[in-house]
Amino acid sequence: MGSETYSQVGKAQPQIDALAKATGQAKYTADFNLPRMLVGKLLGSPHPHARVLSVDASKAIALKGVKAVVTGRDVLGKKYGMFKSRRDETGLALKARYVGDPVAAVAAVDEETALEALDLISIEYDVLPAVFDPEEAMKEGAPQLHDEYERNVVADTHYDFGDADAGFKESDHIREDHFFMQPNSHGCMEPRGVLVDYDITGKFTMWTSTQSPFHVRRDTSRALGIPLSKVRIIKPHVGGGFGGKIETHPMHIAAALLAMKTARPVQIILSREEEISITRIRAAMQIHVKTGVRKDGAIMAQYVKIIADSGAYSSTSIMMMYNAGLSCMIPYRIPNFKYDGYQVYTNKAVSGPFRGHGANQPRFAVESQLDMIAEDINMDPAALRLRNASQTGDTTISGLNFVSCELSRAIEESTKKAEWDKKRGRKETNRGIGMACGGFVCGARGAGHTASGTNIHVNEDGGVTVLSGASDIGQGCNSMMAQITAEELGIPVSDVTVIAADTETTPIDPGTFSSRVTFYSGNATLIAARQVKSQLAEIAATLMEASADDILFRDKKVFVKGSPDRFIPFGELVKRAEGFGHGRLIIGQGQWAPTNTQFPDRKTKWGNVSGSYSFSTQIAEVEVDRETGQVKVLDVTIGDDCGQVINPMSVEGQAEGSVYMGIGHAFLEQTIFGDNGQMMNPSFLDFKMATPLECAPATMVEVGKPDPIGPYGAKEIGEGLLITSVPAIVNAIYDAVGVRIKELPVTPEKILDALEKKETEGKS
Repeated sequence: MGSETYSQVGKAQPQIDALAKATGQAKYTADFNLPRMLVGKLLGSPHPHARVLSVDASKAIALKGVKAVVTGRDVLGKKYGMFKSRRDETGLALKARYVGDPVAAVAAVDEETALEALDLISIEYDVLPAVFDPEEAMKEGAPQLHDEYERNVVADTHYDFGDADAGFKESDHIREDHFFMQPNSHGCMEPRGVLVDYDITGKFTMWTSTQSPFHVRRDTSRALGIPLSKVRIIKPHVGGGFGGKIETHPMHIAAALLAMKTARPVQIILSREEEISITRIRAAMQIHVKTGVRKDGAIMAQYVKIIADSGAYSSTSIMMMYNAGLSCMIPYRIPNFKYDGYQVYTNKAVSGPFRGHGANQPRFAVESQLDMIAEDINMDPAALRLRNASQTGDTTISGLNFVSCELSRAIEESTKKAEWDKKRGRKETNRGIGMACGGFVCGARGAGHTASGTNIHVNEDGGVTVLSGASDIGQGCNSMMAQITAEELGIPVSDVTVIAADTETTPIDPGTFSSRVTFYSGNATLIAARQVKSQLAEIAATLMEASADDILFRDKKVFVKGSPDRFIPFGELVKRAEGFGHGRLIIGQGQWAPTNTQFPDRKTKWGNVSGSYSFSTQIAEVEVDRETGQVKVLDVTIGDDCGQVINPMSVEGQAEGSVYMGIGHAFLEQTIFGDNGQMMNPSFLDFKMATPLECAPATMVEVGKPDPIGPYGAKEIGEGLLITSVPAIVNAIYDAVGVRIKELPVTPEKILDALEKKETEGKS
């Protein structure tokens, strides 16, 4: 069924909360204000590694307006974290592991008083040796951050599929190269925040900027030692997440403790400095890649080794390092693959999930090296990628099964649109064109709960309420669910209300990460909507003396196929259905997770971790000023296989956002650390991000076909595009001026140094 047969799916529509956001009516965590509410603030360690010996808060408590102080001694010491096997945080630290690690918190009547109170808290520290480089941290005798992890290695992941050694022996050409991708901040416009209310029954209600309310509920329950049923998490509007707001943060635990201690609501809103320096950043990675090919460009073997900087805590370390290796095997057919991945603790800010989650770094390295190999063997980079592109029906050597894949078409259509053959190799113009390909999961299979659920209630006036645990963080999943519901029931999107991400009232959901929401929650919503439709169709069939299979829903009308003039208004049918027989409620319930996935075998790592996979090609055209080293991205062309598009407007927004974020990653964004591990640029003044002046027009060529598993055939588009942006730009720079940048970010200084070195070598 093509999109032309749909009334809602495939049609560009504004997000259902667009008007509220545009008019300022959308409420974020900082906008909530409860009676008697106190302001909370966190106190961070000034040392990168130190034990807290004693805390004297007497002066702070004596300050007028201060209502409570809590420290690491007020928490139970029960460790929490994303994964059961890597729990290493307690909320407030008794042993600080990076500069800014929260060790205490205060609650006061206003922000000014709370900040003054922080200065009055006296803490005695036992300062410990610190380590800031992951390779140094792995050495014998290095300072140990967590006793459980030998040589500070928190994630140690290895793949060995096929026979890499044999594959290299069969290769006609082998390259080995080393790359580095820098750490950077998510740059969310809304800093993280939390508001906690504690009532007389011992129940916490928490409003917080999060991508995963149910994860926060679980960790808060564990850290405080209280039942899940005594913790309610509500997600308001969220001003951007990009992976950084999945996890529980010390502010959640501190605010809950302060609310319990004062019996008053407590709100903590992080400052911009705190948002950048004490939450999560993208992991810096050293990536070593060895690839062997035949003369015709066929990849015979690949070896990838990654050392990632975890920072002070584990976060999503095991998943990140698994993804880093997994992503290498998605876009291309690789018969022999070996991978060694190490994520290592250091006394720096914590690395965590960030859009692409471990795939960005190796994709930059692999796609850069493929261009280098293409030049080595005198082959067009696009032809090299076409030679190795994954295809529909492929099963990789690691067990990934591609039920749909249009990567070859993405390469062909995007190169045609971008005029690849005409524009490539024009170094005399200082203009270049480069490409990169990638693939991504549509929700990776986790070890625990993974299904999504949706409940749909039909009101007696014909309005419909959708309840979902999924978290809309600006990407538009509420709109997606409304659109699917409206499509099935033949009503306008304006008649659908979505209530989402409230652990007390909505179905459980793992959260917004791993590009899973449209795939999982979309299918759950589709099931629930079809249940509602089936119930109403049975009643309509009785009233209209027809078969239920012949009842159609369209334009707020319910009619018999072939007789659109003989109809019952949708609202009237609902009212009549509720009183039909002994009376009934019109409710649909859907829960869904793919049945074609397996959690990877713990020893072999074999397993199909996603129900389907997206694929993309990105082509960047740049101009380089040889005198200044400045680079301008002129144009970006995207060939994307995201299956059936639900909402073209949202898809375009995701695509443009990926391009703009990629430009920032390539040229500007880098968190910088001083000699003692303190972040030196935790502000938008010093942490540079791309503005409209740096961004380029992006043209999207949609090449996908409906996926057999996704809702209406839809697949992900949120993260898969971003991982190709940086390598496409770097490859274009090489095409323009013939210098290869292997260490990000690309700066004018690096380009000028490389050009000077090239010129010197050319004269010698």
